[in-house]
Parts: sequence; structure tokens; C-alpha cells
Amino acid sequence: MNPLLAFEGVQKHYGPIVALGRVTLRIEAGTVLALLGPNGAGKSTLLGCLLGLTLPSAGSVQFRGAPLAEADRRGFGYLPERVALYPRATVWENGRFFARLRRQPAVELERQLIRVGLADARRHLVRQLSKGMLQRLGLAVALCGQPEVLVLDEPFNGLDPAWLETLQGIVREERDRGATLLIATHTLSAIEPLATHLAVLLAGRLAASGSVAGLRAVYAGVPSLEALYHRIARPQVTLGAAAVAA
Repeated sequence: MNPLLAFEGVQKHYGPIVALGRVTLRIEAGTVLALLGPNGAGKSTLLGCLLGLTLPSAGSVQFRGAPLAEADRRGFGYLPERVALYPRATVWENGRFFARLRRQPAVELERQLIRVGLADARRHLVRQLSKGMLQRLGLAVALCGQPEVLVLDEPFNGLDPAWLETLQGIVREERDRGATLLIATHTLSAIEPLATHLAVLLAGRLAASGSVAGLRAVYAGVPSLEALYHRIARPQVTLGAAAVAA
């Protein structure tokens, strides 16, 4: 049975810099994948290859066993780490513009604004919004149309406890309706109750991947997702440091 998504030997080079080195990763439908790794590990580059924001130098991205096409990506939702909006336009004007690009009606945008708690702020100028409210608006647009694949890049950064709980609830709702989620994050405590699978990138290479339950069985006695991540990452970092020293 083919996975929903597959990165097959994906590489990305920027001149002599290797951002991704032969990453092979397969993701089943309905998965909530936590994409983990330090800054510069290649997480955003990998997501960029999925979303068409950058082209792999080698390898391919597959969707349902065939090369991923632009038509497939129209069914994806994406919340970037930094939401880019029009500051002199209102919440509704921004949301309506981007919802139209995704061919979604006003009623769907309204539904998602209610869901993220921005219905009462629809006339506010974007330049007046807090960082958390900007993120909510970006998420509302990403959720329009019930995307089959939802990609969230650092969605938990700097959130107050109330919005964090709301966002976790939305992730659960999306998972329960059958969406496949890829979430790149450093906030391990926030993703721990949500993730079904992990993929750990270190220096552009896949250090480990699999189900949370399966990886915990391999690393017996690990009490938390953070501890599991450190068990995977630290030997790799130590190996890299030893190679540099040699």
C-alpha cells in the first residue's frame, strides 16, 4: 500500500552547502508527524520541497504513489512561521483575498474565523494585530476548504496558554476528520500529546523516523518526547563533533 506522501532521496544544495542530504521519508494518511531538529537542520527546506516553495536538487516528492503536482498542492493548507499579510487591510479583507486564491467561499472563511476566535476582529487592521492574532488569521486561511494535508511551521512559538490549548484542540479536530498533518516545531511539550509519528532531522539528514510508540519501544525507559528527541539527537551531534575534531 502506497503512503499518502513520500520523500524519495530528496536532496537540496545551495552551492557547496547541503541543506538536505538524501532524505527518504514516507507518511501515511491520517498521521500527525512532528518534524523535529535544531535550527538549520533542514526542516523548513523539506517542507518547502513539499509545498513547491523550493525545488529539490535531486530526488522526488510523491503523493499517492505519483509525482506531486501543483494540482495536488491546491488541496494542502499551510501556516508559515512568519505570516505575511497586508498591514493596511482588515482581517476580513486579508482573509477574503487569500481564501479566494484557494477558491474558497466567504462562508468558509467566516467558519474558520469563528473557529480561531477572530470573528469579532474582522474589521481590525492587520497592522493592529498581535503576533498571536496574526497567526490565528494565517491558520484560518490554511484551514479553509478542509485540506487533506495541513503543514504547520513552528505554530506553537510564543503562544499564551489559552491559544495554545485552542490550537491543540484544532489539531485534534483536523486529525479526527482524517487530515494528515506535518508540524515542524521546537516546542516539544506542545506537540507531545498530538504527534503519532516523529521525524528527526540533523544537519540535513534524517536521524530517525517512525511512530511515537515504535521509537519509544526502541529507546526503552524514555519518559517524554523531549527525552526521546535528545536520545536520538545527542549521539548524532557527538558523532559530528568527533568527525570535525578528527
